This record gives sequence, C-alpha cells and structure tokens, in this order.
Amino acid sequence: MATSGIRHRIFIAVELDAALRRRIVELEEDLQRAGARLRWIPAENLHFTVRFLGEITPAQLAQVKLATREVSAAVAPFHLSLHGIGAFPSMQRPQVVWVGVREGAEELAALSSRLDAALERHRFPPEDRPYVAHLTLARVRDRRVWGDLVRAVSGSREVAVGTQEVHSLTVMESHLNPRGARYTRVEEVPLGQALKSPE
Repeated sequence: MATSGIRHRIFIAVELDAALRRRIVELEEDLQRAGARLRWIPAENLHFTVRFLGEITPAQLAQVKLATREVSAAVAPFHLSLHGIGAFPSMQRPQVVWVGVREGAEELAALSSRLDAALERHRFPPEDRPYVAHLTLARVRDRRVWGDLVRAVSGSREVAVGTQEVHSLTVMESHLNPRGARYTRVEEVPLGQALKSPE
C-alpha cells in the first residue's frame, strides 16, 4: 500500500497521572464557578507538550520515535510540582490560561533541549522558541471574558495544584475534528533505561 500521502500530526508529551488530572479538573471547575467561562481543555487532553512536530510522514514518525527513545533512555525520572495560574501573553490580555511548574521546570526544559538536539540529528529543524514549562488549561477566544477571567483567577494566582512523578515520555498523535482535538498514544517510552544497573 502506498503511504506517500499519509501524514501524522505528532507531538511529544509528558502525560499527567490520574490523581493530578482530577485535581486540574477540580481547579477548572472552581474557576468556572468563580466566573471564568472559558472552553477548558478536556481532562483526557491535559498534558505537557515537550515538542510539537506538526504533520509528518510515516518515515519521519519512525525517526521521531527513535529520537524519543534515545533521549528517554539517558534521562532519570523526576518530580513535577504544579503551582500558580497565569496567562500568555499577560493576565491583562490573556490568550492562553496555564498552570505553572515549580519543581521539574528545569527537567522539562532539559528534556526539550535534548529532544531538539536528537531531532536535529534526524534532520528535523530546530525549535525557534525557548521552552517555557506550563500546562495549558484553556484558550481565550473572546476578549469580552477578560475581566471575568482576571477576577476569577485573582484568588488562585499562587495556588498549589499538585505533584506527580514523571516516568516516561509519550509520542502522541493529534486527530483534528469539528468537536476539537482527540489525542492517541503512538508510543510511550520509559525514562532512565540506560541508567539502570545490570541485574
């Protein structure tokens, strides 16, 4: 079967564990009740994007999986602590509402940098923006909600959200449809396999 026309919309992510996912949903519900009427990211779609590749061929996807394995093998599992709510580009003109990272931000940035280097070796162009560790909660389409959003978030700017251990990186595929994106796992790769002592 010919595959020349097939494209996969791919990104590499750190997935949330079930407990942290529940805590994020509770936070979204709290903000909704406080007046932040936004289109929140569905619970099943919550994740940390470490690198977005966009639409690539099956051959390129094989290279992405290889690069992800190379990087994951040499990186130890680490602790992630989520803290505080903010917005890009600013809370006064919010377009993306996010939860920040207190512990684990450096590790996520290092993962992103290692992936960039590995993907460059596999002939992918480098990422042109610096990596900023954050978890997207919502995208703001209507500036009329800005005031309500600022008021709703005012009491949660420094909220301690939750923690988890990061044990793997996941190559994900995004399927776009009129109801929004649906994500599926292509391959989950454990961290630190090359660091384990032989039995």
